[in-house]
Amino acid sequence: MTEISIRALTVHDSPHLADLYRGDRDFLTHWDPQRPDVFYTDDGQADAARATVRECAEGRMWSGVVLEGGRLVGRVSLNGIVRGPFRSCSLGYWVARPYSGRGIATQATARAVEIAFGPLGLHRVDAFAREENAASCRVLEKNGFTRVGVSRGHIHIDGRWRDDIMFQKRAPWDDGVRLDPPHAASRARP
Repeated sequence: MTEISIRALTVHDSPHLADLYRGDRDFLTHWDPQRPDVFYTDDGQADAARATVRECAEGRMWSGVVLEGGRLVGRVSLNGIVRGPFRSCSLGYWVARPYSGRGIATQATARAVEIAFGPLGLHRVDAFAREENAASCRVLEKNGFTRVGVSRGHIHIDGRWRDDIMFQKRAPWDDGVRLDPPHAASRARP
Protein backbone atom coordinates (compact mmCIF):
# COMPACT_ATOMS: atom_id res chain seq x y z
CA MET A 1 0.00 0.00 0.00
CA THR A 2 1.34 3.41 -0.97
CA GLU A 3 1.79 5.93 1.83
CA ILE A 4 -0.42 8.95 1.38
CA SER A 5 -0.60 12.37 2.97
CA ILE A 6 -3.16 15.10 3.39
CA ARG A 7 -2.68 18.84 3.54
CA ALA A 8 -4.92 21.89 3.73
CA LEU A 9 -6.78 22.80 0.56
CA THR A 10 -5.59 25.87 -1.37
CA VAL A 11 -7.06 27.71 -4.34
CA HIS A 12 -4.06 26.47 -6.36
CA ASP A 13 -5.54 22.95 -6.12
CA SER A 14 -8.58 24.00 -8.16
CA PRO A 15 -7.45 22.94 -11.67
CA HIS A 16 -6.40 19.50 -10.43
CA LEU A 17 -9.66 19.03 -8.54
CA ALA A 18 -11.67 20.15 -11.57
CA ASP A 19 -9.91 17.49 -13.68
CA LEU A 20 -10.65 14.78 -11.12
CA TYR A 21 -14.29 15.83 -10.68
CA ARG A 22 -14.84 15.93 -14.45
CA GLY A 23 -13.47 12.39 -14.69
CA ASP A 24 -15.80 11.17 -11.92
CA ARG A 25 -18.87 13.24 -12.83
CA ASP A 26 -21.08 10.35 -13.98
CA PHE A 27 -19.97 8.11 -11.13
CA LEU A 28 -20.64 10.78 -8.48
CA THR A 29 -24.26 11.34 -9.55
CA HIS A 30 -25.14 8.22 -7.55
CA TRP A 31 -23.24 9.32 -4.41
CA ASP A 32 -23.15 13.14 -4.27
CA PRO A 33 -25.79 15.87 -4.37
CA GLN A 34 -26.56 17.32 -7.77
CA ARG A 35 -24.05 19.97 -8.77
CA PRO A 36 -24.32 22.77 -11.34
CA ASP A 37 -22.21 22.46 -14.49
CA VAL A 38 -19.89 25.24 -13.29
CA PHE A 39 -18.78 23.02 -10.37
CA TYR A 40 -16.80 20.89 -12.85
CA THR A 41 -14.85 23.83 -14.29
CA ASP A 42 -11.55 25.32 -13.15
CA ASP A 43 -13.34 28.57 -12.25
CA GLY A 44 -16.06 26.72 -10.38
CA GLN A 45 -13.52 24.80 -8.34
CA ALA A 46 -11.58 28.02 -7.65
CA ASP A 47 -14.78 29.64 -6.32
CA ALA A 48 -15.53 26.57 -4.20
CA ALA A 49 -11.97 26.50 -2.86
CA ARG A 50 -12.09 30.20 -1.92
CA ALA A 51 -15.35 29.65 -0.03
CA THR A 52 -13.93 26.58 1.71
CA VAL A 53 -10.72 28.38 2.70
CA ARG A 54 -12.87 31.13 4.28
CA GLU A 55 -14.86 28.53 6.23
CA CYS A 56 -11.61 27.01 7.45
CA ALA A 57 -10.20 30.40 8.48
CA GLU A 58 -13.36 30.99 10.51
CA GLY A 59 -12.93 27.66 12.30
CA ARG A 60 -16.09 26.05 10.93
CA MET A 61 -14.25 23.31 9.05
CA TRP A 62 -10.90 21.83 8.13
CA SER A 63 -10.60 20.85 4.50
CA GLY A 64 -7.75 19.14 2.78
CA VAL A 65 -6.58 17.35 -0.31
CA VAL A 66 -5.40 13.76 -0.46
CA LEU A 67 -2.00 13.17 -2.03
CA GLU A 68 -0.45 9.95 -3.25
CA GLY A 69 3.22 10.36 -4.12
CA GLY A 70 2.66 14.12 -4.38
CA ARG A 71 -0.23 13.67 -6.87
CA LEU A 72 -3.61 15.08 -5.84
CA VAL A 73 -6.11 12.18 -5.84
CA GLY A 74 -9.02 13.31 -3.65
CA ARG A 75 -10.43 15.41 -0.83
CA VAL A 76 -11.02 14.98 2.88
CA SER A 77 -12.86 17.41 5.16
CA LEU A 78 -13.94 17.86 8.74
CA ASN A 79 -17.22 19.72 8.26
CA GLY A 80 -19.52 21.57 10.60
CA ILE A 81 -17.05 21.91 13.48
CA VAL A 82 -18.97 22.64 16.66
CA ARG A 83 -17.19 23.81 19.80
CA GLY A 84 -18.45 24.19 23.35
CA PRO A 85 -19.87 21.08 25.00
CA PHE A 86 -20.29 19.25 21.66
CA ARG A 87 -16.72 19.41 20.30
CA SER A 88 -17.60 17.48 17.16
CA CYS A 89 -17.57 17.50 13.37
CA SER A 90 -18.64 15.43 10.39
CA LEU A 91 -16.10 13.68 8.18
CA GLY A 92 -16.32 13.70 4.40
CA TYR A 93 -13.95 12.11 1.89
CA TRP A 94 -13.64 11.28 -1.78
CA VAL A 95 -10.91 9.57 -3.75
CA ALA A 96 -11.15 9.75 -7.55
CA ARG A 97 -12.07 6.44 -9.16
CA PRO A 98 -8.71 5.80 -10.86
CA TYR A 99 -7.14 5.75 -7.38
CA SER A 100 -9.88 3.91 -5.46
CA GLY A 101 -9.60 0.45 -3.99
CA ARG A 102 -5.99 0.93 -2.88
CA GLY A 103 -6.48 1.97 0.75
CA ILE A 104 -6.05 5.67 0.04
CA ALA A 105 -9.40 6.71 1.57
CA THR A 106 -8.64 4.60 4.65
CA GLN A 107 -5.30 6.34 5.17
CA ALA A 108 -6.73 9.81 4.45
CA THR A 109 -9.49 9.20 6.97
CA ALA A 110 -6.94 8.16 9.59
CA ARG A 111 -4.95 11.37 9.02
CA ALA A 112 -8.07 13.54 9.20
CA VAL A 113 -9.16 11.88 12.45
CA GLU A 114 -5.69 12.57 13.90
CA ILE A 115 -6.20 16.27 13.09
CA ALA A 116 -9.69 16.25 14.64
CA PHE A 117 -8.57 14.67 17.90
CA GLY A 118 -5.15 16.33 18.00
CA PRO A 119 -4.75 19.96 16.89
CA LEU A 120 -8.50 20.65 16.69
CA GLY A 121 -9.16 19.10 20.13
CA LEU A 122 -12.50 17.62 19.12
CA HIS A 123 -14.24 14.91 21.10
CA ARG A 124 -16.22 13.11 18.38
CA VAL A 125 -16.20 12.68 14.62
CA ASP A 126 -19.43 11.67 12.87
CA ALA A 127 -19.57 10.17 9.39
CA PHE A 128 -22.34 9.02 7.10
CA ALA A 129 -22.36 6.37 4.38
CA ARG A 130 -25.10 4.70 2.41
CA GLU A 131 -25.50 1.02 3.19
CA GLU A 132 -25.00 0.09 -0.46
CA ASN A 133 -21.65 1.89 -0.40
CA ALA A 134 -19.84 -1.04 1.19
CA ALA A 135 -16.40 0.40 0.39
CA SER A 136 -17.13 3.61 2.29
CA CYS A 137 -18.53 1.67 5.24
CA ARG A 138 -15.32 -0.43 5.31
CA VAL A 139 -13.16 2.73 5.31
CA LEU A 140 -14.95 3.94 8.42
CA GLU A 141 -14.94 0.58 10.19
CA LYS A 142 -11.20 0.11 9.49
CA ASN A 143 -10.67 3.46 11.21
CA GLY A 144 -12.53 2.41 14.35
CA PHE A 145 -15.85 4.12 13.63
CA THR A 146 -18.90 2.48 15.15
CA ARG A 147 -22.32 2.24 13.51
CA VAL A 148 -24.75 4.09 15.74
CA GLY A 149 -27.92 4.14 13.67
CA VAL A 150 -29.63 5.17 10.48
CA SER A 151 -30.35 8.76 9.52
CA ARG A 152 -33.63 8.57 7.55
CA GLY A 153 -33.93 10.89 4.56
CA HIS A 154 -30.50 12.28 5.37
CA ILE A 155 -29.48 13.65 1.96
CA HIS A 156 -31.04 14.31 -1.45
CA ILE A 157 -29.05 12.47 -4.12
CA ASP A 158 -29.89 11.27 -7.61
CA GLY A 159 -33.47 12.54 -7.45
CA ARG A 160 -34.55 11.31 -4.02
CA TRP A 161 -33.95 11.50 -0.28
CA ARG A 162 -31.50 8.82 0.84
CA ASP A 163 -30.95 7.12 4.16
CA ASP A 164 -27.43 7.01 5.54
CA ILE A 165 -25.82 4.84 8.15
CA MET A 166 -24.45 7.08 10.89
CA PHE A 167 -21.01 6.26 12.25
CA GLN A 168 -19.15 7.85 15.15
CA LYS A 169 -15.69 7.76 16.59
CA ARG A 170 -14.76 9.31 19.90
CA ALA A 171 -11.36 10.69 20.79
CA PRO A 172 -8.89 8.24 22.32
CA TRP A 173 -8.58 10.57 25.31
CA ASP A 174 -12.35 10.39 25.98
CA ASP A 175 -12.90 9.11 29.51
CA GLY A 176 -16.58 10.06 29.67
CA VAL A 177 -15.82 13.05 31.90
CA ARG A 178 -13.01 15.21 30.53
CA LEU A 179 -14.05 18.17 28.34
CA ASP A 180 -10.59 19.02 27.03
CA PRO A 181 -7.94 16.70 25.64
CA PRO A 182 -4.95 16.19 27.94
CA HIS A 183 -2.60 18.18 25.67
CA ALA A 184 -4.90 21.23 25.94
CA ALA A 185 -4.58 21.23 29.73
CA SER A 186 -0.80 20.99 29.57
CA ARG A 187 -0.59 23.95 27.15
CA ALA A 188 -2.78 26.06 29.42
CA ARG A 189 -0.39 25.76 32.39
CA PRO A 190 2.19 28.53 32.94
